[in-house]
Amino acid sequence: MLEKGKISPRQSCQLLIMALIATAILLVPSITIQQLEQDAWLAVLLGTLWGLVTLFAVYQLGLKYPNQTIYEYAQTLLGRWPGKIVGLVYVWSFLRVTAIVIREFGDFMTTSFMPNTPISVFSISLIFLAIWAVFAGLEILARMNEFIIILVISSLIFIMLLSLDNWDLANLQPMFTADLLAVVKTSFIPEVWAVDTITLSVIIPFLTRPKQALVAGAFAAFFANGLLAAGIIAALATFGPFLLQITRFPILTFVRVINIGKILSRFEVLVMVVWVAGVFIKTTLYLYCACLGLAQITDLKEIRPVVLPLGVIVIVWSFSMFNNIAELELSMSTPSARPILIYLGVPLLLLLVSWFKEKLQKRQPRRAQ
Repeated sequence: MLEKGKISPRQSCQLLIMALIATAILLVPSITIQQLEQDAWLAVLLGTLWGLVTLFAVYQLGLKYPNQTIYEYAQTLLGRWPGKIVGLVYVWSFLRVTAIVIREFGDFMTTSFMPNTPISVFSISLIFLAIWAVFAGLEILARMNEFIIILVISSLIFIMLLSLDNWDLANLQPMFTADLLAVVKTSFIPEVWAVDTITLSVIIPFLTRPKQALVAGAFAAFFANGLLAAGIIAALATFGPFLLQITRFPILTFVRVINIGKILSRFEVLVMVVWVAGVFIKTTLYLYCACLGLAQITDLKEIRPVVLPLGVIVIVWSFSMFNNIAELELSMSTPSARPILIYLGVPLLLLLVSWFKEKLQKRQPRRAQ
């Protein structure tokens, strides 16, 4: 195996929580509120379901094919070349998400904090840190995340508690007025957060106790999306849906109005630090999944030769993908069948193929008799 390190189910849960929260906290509230107003939090909770479907599929496949990632058992199930093509699709998908996250990070920093600094400064700094972390390996990343997640989660909860004075529950009314079809449609929109559980298809072989992956992944999905839904409710209670619809970064606006006794204020710097830490973990995790996949598809003996080239591809892609943050936001809010097929369809297809092969193998001895 190209990866020698091992991580615990708890560490995998923490990595998944960071992957789910890191990007969702920035644009998802704005996107969902524009579509559903006071019922935006329902789409976030429903998005948990799609993550759980993906999680169930990759968990079952991980048990059926221990010590194999999705890149390897795709070749086992579909044949060498079709399996490699499926693997390359996932490498492309992981790289695409990484490029989007890097671009989102650069646009956020230049728009909200340092408008005179070139976006390339932030993007290149982030990708080189991620490359360095990928060289260190999955185990080091998981250990580092154990400290970062404490900072991130405690800071988010602390900020929500401080905002209680600004809440007006009348802003949450009327509730449950959105059309069910609109809620389902909106829950599919943010492809960068709804099914981050797909990363477990790469991580499961490196768990010390793979059978606990389902519990770890389910807890991460419920906890992260529950925290995000609570954040959206807090923002709605503070501003109402109409003001938040014209706000590009609702979480930043939400934090800026916190003022406790004219002493505790200006918490947006805390948001920046927390978000940068979370984005670093997610960028590294997705870049690692892409690098490991390309190394396994090309039968390399180690992951290092592909890390730097893929890092360069990602940074160039992030610059060329969108012209500005408005295009990024429009792309994120536009429904697409691609993430549904890649993150939900392919794992379910592989699982169906594995079940079909198992039944076929059980019937063969009977026919021989």
